[in-house]
Amino acid sequence: MNLLAFFFFEALVIYLAILVMLAVFWRKSKGKTSEKINVFDYPVTLLVPFRNEKSQLPKLLESLEKLTYPSLQVILIDDSSEDGGAEYVDSWIKGKSYSHFLMVQSQAQGKKGAIEQGVVLSNGYIILTTDADCVLPSDWVENMLQPFNDPKVQMVAGPVMSEGRKSNFNQFQQIEWSSILLMTNFFFQINKPIMCSAANMGYRKEAFQHLGGYQGNREQSSGDDSFLLEKVVRAFGYHAIHYFTDEKVLVKTKAEKNWSLFIAQRARWVSKWNKHQSMENAFGAVVTAGFSLASLLSPLLLLGSGLMPLLFLLYWVLKLGVEYVVMNKVLEGYEIKAPFLSFIYASFCHPCFVIVVALSSFFGKFKWKGR
Repeated sequence: MNLLAFFFFEALVIYLAILVMLAVFWRKSKGKTSEKINVFDYPVTLLVPFRNEKSQLPKLLESLEKLTYPSLQVILIDDSSEDGGAEYVDSWIKGKSYSHFLMVQSQAQGKKGAIEQGVVLSNGYIILTTDADCVLPSDWVENMLQPFNDPKVQMVAGPVMSEGRKSNFNQFQQIEWSSILLMTNFFFQINKPIMCSAANMGYRKEAFQHLGGYQGNREQSSGDDSFLLEKVVRAFGYHAIHYFTDEKVLVKTKAEKNWSLFIAQRARWVSKWNKHQSMENAFGAVVTAGFSLASLLSPLLLLGSGLMPLLFLLYWVLKLGVEYVVMNKVLEGYEIKAPFLSFIYASFCHPCFVIVVALSSFFGKFKWKGR
């Protein structure tokens, strides 16, 4: 039984050391992004593909019309919506008489095809992308452009966070997002980027065209962000990418309505791990799943005698304590207040969540927006 305790605490020490390391790199990145440089004034195009998201469009459009960047073209690309979303956007644009807004029907099936068509139609030097279920800060474009002051930078990615509501499930999603941001930032900082989100991303149009767009991975139903990131790094090197953690560029996305949808979304993301050409994706997935499995098996300590029940309690107190300090710091940086009880809920639920997502990624059948 002593060997069993040693196994669990060895796994815990590794996990906590990783969390502390992620926190250190997060703090370093916040220092780097606080400096404001000059602002570009050349044309920028924002692409927003959408499919069957009519209920999200009013909030999206309200956010888009508040963007303050003067030389901005907004292209909304309808990916064969069946809910009247395209008609809604078309009517909205005509009603507002905005000349810099454009809606087009995608000639290809899927998000990647929609984005490639948007790039062809764009008149901007820089392409920014977001999703239809997102809300953007009014000066988001200006701030996302800052890293492009460096001519070596070809691609910029920023943080995404689900919108908050006072429920354990929604706060669980925010805490889970904070762990994603920590991981994303860490791998960018060590020049081994493995993921980013197309909900908050930008790149030079010339770079996208030079890479042939999504040629080579168009058959994947998602990954319009991570696959492109991988191609940019391969073609231009690590100095060509920049991850922006600043609050000024935070994009808020709709929280998933229930566990089933949330697990399906994450499983779809995770299912791409073996499609990438770097070992970092597999390493991150294996470490996360391994520690989650150890946490799920930790109640075995309660079967022991003597100090074993106390060791079980110590295991979870240490896990919860470090998770709270590290992830709450990320949330506070975005002015998100999550109660301590939500961290208790997340700490106990997350290991189950990870294992279910991992199994679903192997054996699940994925549908995305009706396909």
